[in-house]
Amino acid sequence: MTINYSSDNDIIIPTQHNTTYRGLAGDDIYIITRAISDGAKINIVDTEGTNIIQLTEGLSISSSKFASTAFQIILSNNAEITINSSHKNLYEIGGNATTGLIVDQNSYEDFINHFGINSLPSIKSIKGLTNLIIEDEKLVTNNKIFLWEIKNPESVGLNTNEVNDLMDFAKSEGSNTQAAILIRGSSIIAEYYADNFDKNSIVTSWSVAKSFTSTLIGIAIDEGYINSIEDPITDYLPEWKNQDQDKILLKHLLSMRSGMEDHGFVYVVPDMVSHSLDRDIIRPPGVAFRYSNEDSMLLGEIVQNATGMSFQEYADKKVFNLIGIDETWWTDQEGNTISYASIDMTPREFAKFGLMIAQEGSWQGQQIVSSNWVELATSKYDDLMSYGFQWWTSETEEIDYPFFSARGLDGQLIYIWPETDLVFVRFTTYKKIGDQDSSVVRVNSVGGLEASYQQTETGNLNTTKLEELLYDCLLYTSPSPRDGLLSRMPSSA
Repeated sequence: MTINYSSDNDIIIPTQHNTTYRGLAGDDIYIITRAISDGAKINIVDTEGTNIIQLTEGLSISSSKFASTAFQIILSNNAEITINSSHKNLYEIGGNATTGLIVDQNSYEDFINHFGINSLPSIKSIKGLTNLIIEDEKLVTNNKIFLWEIKNPESVGLNTNEVNDLMDFAKSEGSNTQAAILIRGSSIIAEYYADNFDKNSIVTSWSVAKSFTSTLIGIAIDEGYINSIEDPITDYLPEWKNQDQDKILLKHLLSMRSGMEDHGFVYVVPDMVSHSLDRDIIRPPGVAFRYSNEDSMLLGEIVQNATGMSFQEYADKKVFNLIGIDETWWTDQEGNTISYASIDMTPREFAKFGLMIAQEGSWQGQQIVSSNWVELATSKYDDLMSYGFQWWTSETEEIDYPFFSARGLDGQLIYIWPETDLVFVRFTTYKKIGDQDSSVVRVNSVGGLEASYQQTETGNLNTTKLEELLYDCLLYTSPSPRDGLLSRMPSSA
């Protein structure tokens, strides 16, 4: 619905769901208040006159995103407000024309500074600060600032020699390791970066992203968008309704047991959703494990269809914005987020995600995903394979501290030992082959083969050896630093 106002100077209070507000030719004031209903989607389009946008006291903003001529804020109640032609407006933080409250006016360039942005991008958009509230005519962060502590191994109950052995193995000759980090709780115990890289350098996940997608499925179940893992996938993929795919349950997709054929290298196709839907069942669902990027791609489509949000939007709202991650998740040439692979962010940000999972889905006192889902998703589904719901599980169940992991092409990985709050991340050297935007997959023909504009160096470590080394680090400590007990530490520590 569109509401057009007069050519006079109007005071406009947008509140209605799925509505575009146009002020036409006057000098108009738009007042953004807490009265906007939950989940409302509001657009403001006004290119005429000198217009003012007022963000009133007490307004709670969960996330923000800015482009050169438009911006969007999402309120804590999931209401979404988009301002078009934003560069033509003036902005008042805490102003309110209905109460006569007059505050300083900001240009768009000054306004974005309040959101932690120094300059606007010429193309695409950039994320601003998250979890803000307007108080005393200021934008105040409502975030609990998370800072990594740097600690030596002995101070958290680990053995220095064993930690050194682990890191030496991770960066051994020929491994092509760009980054490796060992954390315990909120502390970085050991950290390595190859030459010309540092903590701010970007790595890519490849299939490590599957575990992120699993987490989003869990959140959608927690929130009631998805009923159960026992649901037929056709409840959320209507293209297959009343076909053989009715037999496939959500748990079959999650556990790589859909029974569908696999086309192979889905990465090179322009529309990965359509490609993943264009498949037949070739074996009974739930019977055989077959690793499938296409199954994982459909999980992203299920999240999107179930929630009514784009997959990226849901991921930002429910995970990344909440734990302070600024990521780029690749899309295919049709704009579909590649839910089976390829998140770009720093190694420390991957470690944040790992820590959240290690802490049973909790981050700084906020439950991001339920502990029930974390336990279910990271447990071995059956005896066919050491695999849960988009997570790899422990090969040996008799060990003292079971672990699970997220793994990707060329040796990308996150290892998590939940009983110990121990997380280890490792990524191989990542570079762009061309100058294309890393968020959009484009391919070209090189020697008759399809190649992307992104590339990692192969560096697959012996995972059996790696797991042994990680486990050796734990032999000197109690299960978790949250216990406050280090009864198994050697007396010399």
